[in-house]
Amino acid sequence: MEDVRVIEVKQEVLSDNSKAADSFRTVLAQRGTFFLDIMASPGAGKTTLLLALIARLKARGVTDLGVIEADLESDVDALKIKEAGVASVELNTRGICHVEMGMVKKAYEAFADRRFAYLFLENIGNLVCPAEFDTGAHSRIMLLSVPEGYDKVYKYPPMFAVVDALVVTKSDYLSMNPDFDMDALRKQARALNSDLQIFVVSARTGEGIDELVTWLEGRRDASEVEKTPVEVS
Repeated sequence: MEDVRVIEVKQEVLSDNSKAADSFRTVLAQRGTFFLDIMASPGAGKTTLLLALIARLKARGVTDLGVIEADLESDVDALKIKEAGVASVELNTRGICHVEMGMVKKAYEAFADRRFAYLFLENIGNLVCPAEFDTGAHSRIMLLSVPEGYDKVYKYPPMFAVVDALVVTKSDYLSMNPDFDMDALRKQARALNSDLQIFVVSARTGEGIDELVTWLEGRRDASEVEKTPVEVS
């Protein structure tokens, strides 16, 4: 009976979180904000990729950008985003290995009703827990860096199954990692998620960044995000 009770509690927590996420997603859409959740293991290059995306979006005329930086501790990454001229809120989970909707809403409130065309969440560095928790994002992507190895797709299948796009980062290391089997990665990832979009990028060289930004713009255009935002109480 004890095991059954634990399972029921977990299901209830996830259900409540999902309901709150759906409500939050709707509110952001009405405000004209496209919300993207970026997930990866530590060191995959989430902040570096974010900075590259921000630079490209700004070059395309998008200036109303915001970032929620989730970390166990510190504000190192949030400061990097602010130095790039983008509004950023640091979300410290104090040891919790994932981000829940209560945390997201509290962080969003810190922006004091600022409007964004794009709002990004840099999730906790973890390929396990974040896959289970809906953060209210309109799209979710995961990063896998070349130095980590292609076999992560076999070790952490739930993450690959729930995201809209897989971004293979640090592609400039491919020549130094001949064991990285891109074909095997693509085959197994799409076996888990047939609709998965896959991008190969390098924030250092710029490879693939424009294609990824174009995809983001397309996702925003195809979403229910209002093109003419409305006031929502």
